[in-house]
Amino acid sequence: MDELRSRLIAQKTITVPVRFPMTTEKAALYLETAVQAEVMSHGNVYKISHEQKGHILQMATLLTRPSTQFGILLCGGVGNGKTTTMKAFQNLLNYLRIPIAGTSETYGMRIESAKFLSSQVKMDSREFLHIQQMDMLGIDDLGEEEPEVVSYGNRLTPVIDLLSFRYDRRLYTMVTTNLTPAQIRTVYGDRIADRFNEMMLILPYRNPSFRTPHPNGSLHQ
Repeated sequence: MDELRSRLIAQKTITVPVRFPMTTEKAALYLETAVQAEVMSHGNVYKISHEQKGHILQMATLLTRPSTQFGILLCGGVGNGKTTTMKAFQNLLNYLRIPIAGTSETYGMRIESAKFLSSQVKMDSREFLHIQQMDMLGIDDLGEEEPEVVSYGNRLTPVIDLLSFRYDRRLYTMVTTNLTPAQIRTVYGDRIADRFNEMMLILPYRNPSFRTPHPNGSLHQ
């Protein structure tokens, strides 16, 4: 039975998530520096909350130590650094050029909005399938897309299908959303919420917006 079990496990194609070739402490420093660079590249003043420092440390731990998780969910209100953190992570991957075992390629992460992914299933289905199968993918603003898309009379749920596909194949996925974990369960159902709990490091952003009001005034709710 042990041999049978081993053979059945071996038949499964399991993608090994990217691992940073450094200590957790150094990875946290690299990640924070990347976030700082991303903020400053937009002409903004860099400031980081205690909560964000904790998030960066948790990300660094995931990226340097053994884990069963293969993704990150950044969730919370608007303007508090979620997309900035994801883009900083993408930039850092490009800088580090970490080799993918058994290939001549290095790790990289494509970022697309959930709205784009939802529309792409109709506009260019081949490209949608290509994106769905990428080793690493960033999905920005989950929850902003239409949950259902009608194509040739068929009702499709492209983002849910994409997330389920990536869960089944253990493909590294990073997501930002303004939804709370409870809202994700309401919008996407128990199946996706439970899979997020299993596959992702969930980092709730509770701090207020960092965006500086325009000098001529700001919009108020």
